[in-house]
Amino acid sequence: MIRQRCKRCLSSNFYLVRRGRKRCKKCGYEFKPRIANFNLTKQEWRKLIFWFVLEQPIREIEKQTALSHYSVSKATKLLRVVMTKDVPGIFSGTVEVDETYLGGQKKNKKKKQLIKDKIEGKESKRGRGTTKQPVFGILTRQGKVFAELVDDVEAKNLLPIISKKVKIGSSICSDTAKAYTGLAAKGYVHRTVEHKDKEYVNKTDKTNHINGLEGFWGYLKRKLGAKGGVQRKYLNLFLGEYVWRYNYRELSKEEQISRLLNQVINFSG
Repeated sequence: MIRQRCKRCLSSNFYLVRRGRKRCKKCGYEFKPRIANFNLTKQEWRKLIFWFVLEQPIREIEKQTALSHYSVSKATKLLRVVMTKDVPGIFSGTVEVDETYLGGQKKNKKKKQLIKDKIEGKESKRGRGTTKQPVFGILTRQGKVFAELVDDVEAKNLLPIISKKVKIGSSICSDTAKAYTGLAAKGYVHRTVEHKDKEYVNKTDKTNHINGLEGFWGYLKRKLGAKGGVQRKYLNLFLGEYVWRYNYRELSKEEQISRLLNQVINFSG
């Protein structure tokens, strides 16, 4: 846990005084502790996180917590930031790697947006070469996932991420995209499935598939679609949120709340 320091003399030793306030033992400065530089009490944070964990919209959180729209908006943004930072460590064993694209289906876009895209030359198609935002993901068979927005799905972008997140010697399952052809040379056991031939599980080795990661992509897109879409500049935060929710889905709601509250308390910016 990050130790709180006095704003005047930077000492970390305090007396507890009246009404939850603290007094610096060195200079005598007295103040009321603030969590993550927000003017919210620990109880208010816990209540806000409770409704956030239940995936309630901002307006409902405002109603249930009696907090302002400004406070709730800033607090929920911070929660997504700490979720983005609370990621699994190094993966090992058998892992799956894959990429997907976020940007919404053409049939769900408004006519006005479709016309604008056509004028600006931003009409999108599916798969590689699309104007949608590419996302790269890694999933371990133990149920944890890591996902990151990338500029494109070429080897120069994907292989460094794999090297950073996956232990050498691990077995990596992927499709036959050219970006993954260098994995064996880097010390990994590389297995592939031919999605273009409608092969989703290897016929000779039933453990060779990327169905777990495909399942996560479906979960992610359903969640983003339920929000009516997300602006690209905020996409990283919402991606981090749903990676976190997926990774800690086995925790009880109370355990999720406590974990997020601790992340907020320890947040250093």
